[in-house]
Parts: sequence; C-alpha cells; structure tokens
Amino acid sequence: MDQHINISQIQRIPETSGALTVLNPVGYPPAVSKKVAAPRLESLDGKTIYLVDCRFDDSIELLKQIQIWFGEHMPSVTTKLVSLNAYYGHDDPETWETIKADGDAAIVGVGHCSTCAPAVSTHAITIDTKYGVPTVALHTDKFVKVVKSVAKVAGLPEAPQVFVPMPVMGKSPAELKAYVDGNDPHTGQPVMEEVIEALTVAVQ
Repeated sequence: MDQHINISQIQRIPETSGALTVLNPVGYPPAVSKKVAAPRLESLDGKTIYLVDCRFDDSIELLKQIQIWFGEHMPSVTTKLVSLNAYYGHDDPETWETIKADGDAAIVGVGHCSTCAPAVSTHAITIDTKYGVPTVALHTDKFVKVVKSVAKVAGLPEAPQVFVPMPVMGKSPAELKAYVDGNDPHTGQPVMEEVIEALTVAVQ
C-alpha cells in the first residue's frame, strides 16, 4: 500500500548558531604496566609441576593426559593436579600460594571458550609474575588472537602460551592423548616440546 506523507507534519530541526559537541567513540587504550616473567628452570628433572585445572568443561581431562605423558616420558618429574577453588573468573591466591610453596612450575588450562581463555591467560601471568613460578598457559587454537591480546594488556605480551586443537570438551581420553602427543596447530611444533621450553627457556 502506498503511504503519503503530509509535509506539514514533518518536524524540522531548528538551526543553531553555536558549535556542536561531538564525542569520539574510539576511546582510550588501557594503561599497561610492564611485567617481568619468573626466571626459567635449568631442567625439569626432579622438579614438581602443578597442573592447574581452571574448571571449564573437561579441561581436567586434557590435563590428566599431560600428567600421563610426564609419567611415561619424564618420570623424574612430579606432577600435582589441582582445580581452582571457585569459578575460573575469580583470582585464587590460596592456590597460587600453594604452588609457590610446593611447586617449581605450573601448567594452567584449558582456555577453550571466550571467557575462560582470557581467565587462563590472566591466571598464568599472575602465577608467573607475582608469585615467581615459571608458568605456561594452555588453550585451544581458536583463541590465539584473544589470549595474545590479553597478555599484551596484562603487561607480558611474550607470556608462554601453547595451543591444542578445538574442541576439548566431549573428547575421549584417546583423542585428548592425541592432542598432547601431536603438534600445536598454531605453530606446528610438538605440544609437549613447547610446554617444556616454556618452563625452561628464558621468556623474551
């Protein structure tokens, strides 16, 4: 149906003689305080590594496969699997203090959603820079850009981060073992080789 508009019903915006105020929608970048990573270990032999489950769906199942890998390939390494005390979005100083007191290094994971991946990166950087424990974050490869951005804003753009394929949730132990034994889909390098390097090679 055709609609006819009565021109007399249109409200006109009155002209103004003064200047208009225009707001810039871009905003301002956040202030970034540079952080320094903890010194790396000379070797993992005889060391204790904490595997930190951030309590997102099935993260712990992948960490169990990493624990098995160390038992098979580096039996001199002691691994301790722990879960956060609460929701992954919350800081957990009690767990961090335990790792500092009883551990030599930490692997934190798994970041495989749009909120848990940033949280995993933040927790790993906190353990590394505030508690002085060499730490690496573990994520799925769909969140590479997200977690690199988080690390940059957190003040440690070079924070060690290793990636496995997506998804983790719902995968069988055999499939998760294949992730651990396989290559990082982002870099093409062996996953566990990158994990070991992240804990033993100086962060630059």
